[in-house]
Amino acid sequence: MAGISINEAYNHFASTYVAKENANVDKHKKSELQNVYKSIAKINKKSSLHVLKQDDNAQAEAVGIKERARFLKSQLESIGNEENTTLGKKSAVSSQPDNVTVEYVGKHQSNTTEFNIEVSNLATNQINAGHFLKPDEPVDLPIGSYAFNVGINGHDYEFQYSIREGNTNYDVQAKLSRLINKAGIGLIAGMQSDDEGKTTLIIGSSDTGVKPGQNLRFEITESKASENPHSVSYFGLNLIAQEPVNARFSLNGTEHTSSSNRFTVGNEFDITLKAATAPGEPVTIGVQNESDTLVENVRSLIDGYNNFLDSADNIQSTGFKNTRLVSETKAIAENHIKGIEDYGVSLNENGRINYDPQRLRDKSVSGPPKGVVVPLQEFAKALQEKTDEISLDPMKYVERPVFNYKDPHGGEAPSPYITSEYSGMMFNNYC
Repeated sequence: MAGISINEAYNHFASTYVAKENANVDKHKKSELQNVYKSIAKINKKSSLHVLKQDDNAQAEAVGIKERARFLKSQLESIGNEENTTLGKKSAVSSQPDNVTVEYVGKHQSNTTEFNIEVSNLATNQINAGHFLKPDEPVDLPIGSYAFNVGINGHDYEFQYSIREGNTNYDVQAKLSRLINKAGIGLIAGMQSDDEGKTTLIIGSSDTGVKPGQNLRFEITESKASENPHSVSYFGLNLIAQEPVNARFSLNGTEHTSSSNRFTVGNEFDITLKAATAPGEPVTIGVQNESDTLVENVRSLIDGYNNFLDSADNIQSTGFKNTRLVSETKAIAENHIKGIEDYGVSLNENGRINYDPQRLRDKSVSGPPKGVVVPLQEFAKALQEKTDEISLDPMKYVERPVFNYKDPHGGEAPSPYITSEYSGMMFNNYC
């Protein structure tokens, strides 16, 4: 496997096929999901029927902008999701953020003191790396039907596929990669080539660590129902390149293990392990004072807005109306970021927000000043409403000619096909 990094290849596949986890944004109460449904139904009742153009780039940007909106909402949630606590949510701090990051998730009245954490090793996932084969050579297996079994999380799954005349090694490897990724069983697959141009199929578990009493996350074996055997051994689907291990760390000197690199301490600190610590150099986790909390929360708010605006501004697809999205987002800042320059927060001519944290800190010696907190609270609330709007209908920023206007005399009948625009476009090339 000269010239390749199994971990690097897997990380690329994971970033491609696995949706980003956005903390509390991905956790919903039943009432919240009901509100989302009602919002979609309300939009559909008043929507015209559009025709989507076959523009893969524009459609990919629609998916991307929805993910960016979800990430921005995650940042807004992290600084307080209640109107009266926005920007005032207690904030945790790590002395070595490159090794351990932390988010405070406890109650505001807590008087938690700081603690130390030492990381021996991170939790890793299982990675299988198959044989490197010449991609252009015909598959050295008989033409016919094949099957293999995957055991994962206490369940067994059978995958069936066919090898046809003229299929090359690469053709079948790519077919297996698509088959595994579309199954959605907790595995991520992708292709990797070496310095000689040979290709292999890499399969990794989306979860890290191992469960009690187990040594592996998944196991791939030949299916007894397969008409033709030996496909698993031919492609090397069962060859383990990296075994899964649990994270090992200590809290104030007490040893602990975790199957995940992310866990909660005392129902107050959401910890994410990033790298092992040097011997004798523990990471100190603590809670910031009120002034520092405000300064950091304002920084998160402003960075989230600026980064979202940059990502929207950098979209190059002609089929995506990014100028509309940029102007709408800038308008939110223009309506709320004014008259607070003395606190180190100002809007520049490009629609980005400039921030001087030291000026805000100097103004916050005696407590959070309402002169800056109130407008920024309103700004954060407006941004959150915008992220919800984008998540409900990202397709409105894609060029889509009107095919049929809504009948003004048609009553309140829903338009069931409107909700298919976003999800349906993903299946354009499915078959």
